[in-house]
Amino acid sequence: MRVWRAVNLVNGLTYGYGGLKLIRRSAQREMGEAVDVLAALPGRIEFDQETAGITRFNQSPFHAWKAGFRECAMLSRGSEYGMADDDAHKRVEAWTLSRSGEFAAYAAAGAREGVTFARQTARDRQQFDHLNNPTWLRERFTAAHGDQAVSG
Repeated sequence: MRVWRAVNLVNGLTYGYGGLKLIRRSAQREMGEAVDVLAALPGRIEFDQETAGITRFNQSPFHAWKAGFRECAMLSRGSEYGMADDDAHKRVEAWTLSRSGEFAAYAAAGAREGVTFARQTARDRQQFDHLNNPTWLRERFTAAHGDQAVSG
């Protein structure tokens, strides 16, 4: 797989989150249902330093929250593809301080809640795998923030 970076207008980061990913079809078939696509793919991952675009994940309160929650849960749990702990910590910090762009407060809340979730489920893979369950994510968001989500 090859990954080109994307600009995140909510937290100011530019890295693989929301970036362009080029994946062999055969590798994608082997992946199965994964929480972290990068960690689940077989073979080597190449990170390109060029920026391919802007990630626009913040189309609703729910989408912004879900992005922060999932990304920071995965970053907090530990990188499975060689990211230094200090880099992961800096990214989590940027997500939790999200202040720019529409629904940035929800991205920041999701980031903080994702860190807590990762700590609580550190040794429970079955619980952590809820990150792949859209129904579970929507229910968690609604329980914490009310039903402000737009369909999607």
